Amino acid sequence: MPAPTSAELKAQGNALFGAKKYKEAEKKYTGAIEAGDEVADPKGLAILYANRAACRLSLKRYLDAERDATKATVLDSTYAKAFARLATAQDGQRKYDGSKKSWQDALDALPKTDLKPAEQVQKSQYEAGLASATAALIKIQTTVIDGTDPHTGPAFIHGQGRMPWEIAASIIPRLREEVANNPNLLTSSAWVIHYAYDEFARGLKEMADLRPLGNLMKGSLGAIDSLSNAVMRDLRVFHMTDNAFISKYNKQIIFEAQARRAWTEGGPELVIREALARQRDEGWNSARPAVALTVRAWIMRGTFESGLSRNHHVAAELYKNALDVLHRLKEHWILESKENRGTVFEQSFILGVKHLYIDALMHTYDRANPSTELLENLLRESDLVIKEVDQELRHPPRYEVDPGFVSSFYLYPRGQAYTIKGFCYAEMAKRDGSDYSVFFHKAAQEYLKATESFPVDDEQHPYFLNVALDHMSQAHSFSIREILDVMKRIRLSIPKAKEIWQRSALTSEGLWTVLERVASDEQALRNRVAEGKVTMDSTGREPI
Repeated sequence: MPAPTSAELKAQGNALFGAKKYKEAEKKYTGAIEAGDEVADPKGLAILYANRAACRLSLKRYLDAERDATKATVLDSTYAKAFARLATAQDGQRKYDGSKKSWQDALDALPKTDLKPAEQVQKSQYEAGLASATAALIKIQTTVIDGTDPHTGPAFIHGQGRMPWEIAASIIPRLREEVANNPNLLTSSAWVIHYAYDEFARGLKEMADLRPLGNLMKGSLGAIDSLSNAVMRDLRVFHMTDNAFISKYNKQIIFEAQARRAWTEGGPELVIREALARQRDEGWNSARPAVALTVRAWIMRGTFESGLSRNHHVAAELYKNALDVLHRLKEHWILESKENRGTVFEQSFILGVKHLYIDALMHTYDRANPSTELLENLLRESDLVIKEVDQELRHPPRYEVDPGFVSSFYLYPRGQAYTIKGFCYAEMAKRDGSDYSVFFHKAAQEYLKATESFPVDDEQHPYFLNVALDHMSQAHSFSIREILDVMKRIRLSIPKAKEIWQRSALTSEGLWTVLERVASDEQALRNRVAEGKVTMDSTGREPI
């Protein structure tokens, strides 16, 4: 049976797109592109690329959509829809300076007179897109970045008081002395944030060392390594140190990308293909640093997108790009040594990227438009992280690591995976027709499992205990004994966590006030037990 032609695959893609089966349609358009002839039919291929861009826009894969739409505009510079899809992809990334131009290009590509009804509709849509992009650009240019998100950390540091990494540095000497008698202190959050800040501060210093040297630049090639290590160790360490931070970073990434010949354009497929060719033709000393910087640059851009722009769809796509490259190249280079492949192919590094990826993916969940498919995907990804961490912990690193390493790259990712499972079950409990009690029970159990991976002196330990407690109360299936046990654990962890985490994004949201209220509620509940109003075996289904 002959292979389907490009035209046949395109027709199949159109039908699937009309049925809103975007992933299937994307595959058909990809087949049509591969079967087509760019030289013989550039305008026909432009339509295929633009159609695939539309699929990827519907899937909120804005980076891939931008690449496809750009290719379509190159193949046919008169194709208005291609420019419109490029503009939409740029809007999705909040690249409003680019989308403003693309919307104008879309308008310019339309006929100037005698527009058909469909073209009139297009013109109205493109004018609205241009106006929206222009307004968004003006807003960005006149807005000072400020404020915090308890899940991503502060953009700028304001106010009085020492930061967690400063407090950690002051208590590390004490921990070093006490750890011989109490090995549990090796999991203290002080080690985690201390070593994360060490990396972050090193990256800042290396960025500051960048200097012009005639028409060239002179500086360190390690800044992006240090900064990306820092955010993977603990994302809470990421913050802006001054208003020139982004400008300094952009200069640094250009400097390092040129020196290492990293890939600044194209997606995972291009990087994988060219990395394999470069290693074969030029050797490891050429391929290894280029791949590493490309992956780390995606990680840092993902951090900016998620932490500064709250653009979690783009952040998730960037982290996924990094994971795709790491997994695919690791398969190709499975027999190569760590020295040849580089640190980025170590399982600890990959788990660090997955940690960031599933967090960004969770933040793409829209409660106003809930997606069961996304929740199921999050559950699968979280289970995979938990399984991989447990496998790795059976065989600890064979090389020397600092005290915060295991927590940063194994325990915290596992804890976060459990919290995401808890989040998914809690959202499932809110669906119409669901057995909410069962799902809230599962959510509470997952959050309780999560706390086992966070040391008691990390703010996340009492925070997630409290989230678990909230779901326990909604499940109506936990006994008073179980509820009091969680309340007690919160009460005992407060002074330990508060010592280090006096000031953070979570505490700015009133964390300690909420937790101290739980301690008060615990005493009131214990009084009710003592008075015989409830028993330790009572559940939430009985009067409390």
